[in-house]
Amino acid sequence: MKNVSVIIPYKPDNGHRDIVFKWIKCFYKKSMPEVELCIGDCKSELFNRSQAINTAAQKATKDVFVIADGDVMYNPDVLVKAIRLLNKHAWIIPYSKCLDLSRSSTEKLLSSIPEWPLSIKGEYKERYKNKSFNPVGGLVVVTRKTFYAVGGFDERFIGWGGEDDAFAYAVNTLCGHFQRLDEKNYHLWHAVYRLVNCRKYQVSQFPRFLGNSGPPKLMKFGMKLSKK
Repeated sequence: MKNVSVIIPYKPDNGHRDIVFKWIKCFYKKSMPEVELCIGDCKSELFNRSQAINTAAQKATKDVFVIADGDVMYNPDVLVKAIRLLNKHAWIIPYSKCLDLSRSSTEKLLSSIPEWPLSIKGEYKERYKNKSFNPVGGLVVVTRKTFYAVGGFDERFIGWGGEDDAFAYAVNTLCGHFQRLDEKNYHLWHAVYRLVNCRKYQVSQFPRFLGNSGPPKLMKFGMKLSKK
C-alpha cells in the first residue's frame, strides 16, 4: 500500500470529534503505516466536506486515493482487495454494511490500542438495514486519474449531504461504474450536528447530476452549467 494516499476531510470541533479523529489517525499509523495520510480542512465557517476532500487531494502524492471519513475504520485487508480491483473497475466502494458503534463501545474503543483486529467486542447497529438505499460515500477507493477526470468533489455543497451522490453519478457516467464489496466498515459514535443549509444546493443543483447521469457528453454539459 505504498502507492496509497488516504484522503480525510476534517474540521476540528475542540471536542469529542477531535478525540475520535486522534484515535483514527493512530489506527492508520499502526495498522497501515505505509499509506500517506492527507488531511483536508475547509475555509468556510460551515464545514464544506467537498472542499476539505479536494484540499486533502492536493496534498496527496500517490496514485490511489482512499477517501475516508475521519470517524470510520475498517479491516486493512479490505483495502488491499479493493486496490487490486481497480484494474477491472473505475472505482470501488469497499463495503456493503456500515456498522454504527454505540456510545459506550466507542468510549471503550478510544481507551484501547488502535489496531486491527480490535481488542474489544463492540455493540453496534447496522445503518440502512432493511432499506433499499445503498450509500456511496464514507469510504471509497479511486485512482488519482479518475478523481481528477471528474474534477474532484463539487465544492458548492454547503455542509455535508449529497456531494457523495453527485460524485458517484459523475464517475459512473464519465469513467465507469463502481464495484461494491461485501464487507463492513465501522462508524465511531460522536455528537451529530444538523446543518439546515446543506439542503439548499441539493434542491437547486443536485438534479443536474441525476438528470445527466446517462450520456457522458450530457453529464459534462450539465456539470458546466452547474458551475455558472
